[in-house]
Amino acid sequence: MVELNRILLILGLLLLVACSNTEVKYDGNPLKIAVIGDIPELNNKKIHFEPLSLDEFGVNTVQISTNFDAVMITPVIFEEASNDRFVEVYNSSKIPIIFFDSEKRNLPFTNGGLTYETARWESLNNGSHTTMYLSDIGANREAVWYFYLKDEKGLDTLYKEIFQMVETL
Repeated sequence: MVELNRILLILGLLLLVACSNTEVKYDGNPLKIAVIGDIPELNNKKIHFEPLSLDEFGVNTVQISTNFDAVMITPVIFEEASNDRFVEVYNSSKIPIIFFDSEKRNLPFTNGGLTYETARWESLNNGSHTTMYLSDIGANREAVWYFYLKDEKGLDTLYKEIFQMVETL
């Protein structure tokens, strides 16, 4: 009886873990995304996430741009990621940077003198959930895309839109 309970517990835990991943119906080209912060729990064989540190990104920007399709930065690292020493890194990256779940868009990260904590949320809030930023210093321009989350059930759609945009860049 104890063995049966143990098996049922293990099966229940496996089912819970399997169901906790968000299924994303992205069917484009395979993407390799470096993640600074928490790795998203997604279920899609075409999306490969690889952890990356801020310092590694700052030192190896060219190599990162060659090996990955995008860099995603998540909320647990926003305050550190908004340090002025990374502004030039973001503004010289050759691949898009996804500021996932940033109420303050890309502005605290791509402009000196602001941090995520000190940037005024009210003036930066445009209702978006996530911002994608790509700077082209050679052409003296920048591109910013905003992605909106309507409700928790729309998280898979949000991810799909982000991945589709990364694929086109």
